[in-house]
Amino acid sequence: MDKQAVVIIHGIGEQKPMQTLRGFVEAVWTRDESIHHSYGSSEVWSKPDDVSGSFELRRLTTGKNKNGTRTDFFEFYWAHLMHGTTLTHVIGWARFLLMRKPGDVPPALKGVYWLLIGGLALAGLFALNGVLSEGSRLFEIPAWISFLFSALIIPAIGEIIRNVVGDAARYLYPAPPNIQRRHEIRHAGVELLRDLHRRDYKRIVIVGHSLGTVVGYDILKYYWAEVHRSLDPSKSQSNKVLGKLEKIAADSAAGIDKIRAAQADYFDELVANGHQWRVSDFVTLGSPLTHADILLANDATDRAEKQRLRELPTCLPELETNMAGKTAFSFKFTATYEADGKSKKKSITVPHHAAVFAPTRWTNIYFPPEAVIKGDVISGPLSPVFGTGILDVPVKTDQQGGYLTHTLYWSARSWTGEPEPHIVALREAIALA
Repeated sequence: MDKQAVVIIHGIGEQKPMQTLRGFVEAVWTRDESIHHSYGSSEVWSKPDDVSGSFELRRLTTGKNKNGTRTDFFEFYWAHLMHGTTLTHVIGWARFLLMRKPGDVPPALKGVYWLLIGGLALAGLFALNGVLSEGSRLFEIPAWISFLFSALIIPAIGEIIRNVVGDAARYLYPAPPNIQRRHEIRHAGVELLRDLHRRDYKRIVIVGHSLGTVVGYDILKYYWAEVHRSLDPSKSQSNKVLGKLEKIAADSAAGIDKIRAAQADYFDELVANGHQWRVSDFVTLGSPLTHADILLANDATDRAEKQRLRELPTCLPELETNMAGKTAFSFKFTATYEADGKSKKKSITVPHHAAVFAPTRWTNIYFPPEAVIKGDVISGPLSPVFGTGILDVPVKTDQQGGYLTHTLYWSARSWTGEPEPHIVALREAIALA
């Protein structure tokens, strides 16, 4: 029986192992009767996770779907690696984000930016008022309010910021105290991909939520750079689809359907050429990567330069002019291999180390933000930032009145009747059948 793997990467906060995975599997498998085999069931079996090495995690395994394929669901759990966070870490990151010209703030974040600036100004005003002598204070605060704020509200807010925002502060801000935390999370994620690629999976799907989308993006780019040359020289190498995909990448008018169809064909071509890469799809939910201009770079110019230098992979990959004067994201190298007891050499064409989104499609699902608290202010479209090959899917829900929807990407009002648009989009992106 053919099998495929789906890995979900959780976001910020004090996540518990399996908390994300179980709800996710219910949405994309258990409740989706359209993909179940006519003689199968919606049941999943909880089995030991022999990939992550963690005794806290399980692998959720399905029976065969309507096309005879079994799915193994895994969770890449990294919250335990983000330890030792203090408010100092958060303050350092906040200073980096806020100490910039208002004009450099992405439009989608301007409301949040001014809200934070206003909050800091108000906090400063209260602090100043507190140190002034009684007769010269700007305003008087009743003693019970001062006690309430100093003893309860401010400590509670500080603890929430440390436990929730702290994850983002430490992962996204490459200050010296954060480097080891970033390294351990990425190392564990790349090791997970290595192990999955040793298994006989026909296809692997990586799904990230919130900060987990940045983690997923990182581990994909690092593992691809490690294996991008891993073609089998003993097999006849076809580059027909690769050439087609490079022409599409050079065509600014190419539609998203044409791009994604070519990516899927190129995935098949790589497999036929003996390449070990099996990640067919990357799905991002509520991704802060939409704010990459300030989260992964200093500004839009700096982000574009990092993409040109292949530090931040784009979809489709960044094109370059090779020695033959042709624009491409591939290059040739000479591979040595053994055949018939003899050492042989062959010229092989491979995508460059940042071309991970040549064979891997990228789907981005988000609740469009409105007025800071409606929709999902953390998320937004990614194609304007990371390339027109990304399929951006804006969705809506009336759960919670449409407010603060960041955690609702696989949540439903009810599992009876027609599924909500965001559930449909999620199922279509993962495409289990």
